[in-house]
Amino acid sequence: MTLKQKQALLAYLDYYDGQLDGLWGEKSQRATIDFQRAYMEQTEVDGIFGAATEKRILEVIATGEKPKQESVQIDTAAPGWWKDIRYFTRAEFRCPCGKCGGFPVEPDEKLVRTVDAIRAKLGKPITINSGVRCQEHNDELPGSAKNSYHLKGMAADLHCNTATPAEMKAAAEAVMGKTGGIGLYSWGIHVDVGKYSRWNG
Repeated sequence: MTLKQKQALLAYLDYYDGQLDGLWGEKSQRATIDFQRAYMEQTEVDGIFGAATEKRILEVIATGEKPKQESVQIDTAAPGWWKDIRYFTRAEFRCPCGKCGGFPVEPDEKLVRTVDAIRAKLGKPITINSGVRCQEHNDELPGSAKNSYHLKGMAADLHCNTATPAEMKAAAEAVMGKTGGIGLYSWGIHVDVGKYSRWNG
């Protein structure tokens, strides 16, 4: 399948509104991410229109399957500043425990803007592994601090399938400077908007 054909499929489902020119840039990648978020598992959201995404989009077009409800609902609980966030949705920061309703606290605006800026600086899709946490979920995670910034909506754990943790950390450092916390791990990075701190996990 050519890049132009991929753009046409994304355009057919209203995810891509650019020229069908076969030039795969930010708009094409963003459309791919939006499709993946609506129809694929969170672990598959990488912005890469590979074999799995090609198979899935053809299935969706053939069956007329509707996107996941969460992806098409207007999030009326989201504060107005979310309209400025380019790469992420409020839902991506929710606590995944399934018991607390997802938002025992709201994601901190400074954190979300920071993560959005890191994504822009890195230039590659980022997945939120962990955002807001309720106390119960936090306590269940090995190694989590009792007073974690995740409990305050002030931290996020980030993963990228197409960049190394070191590359992610470099992007975070460029955005955050001498502010907040950055932890480097084998799976990605932790960032928070608490006190200045740097560590390797």
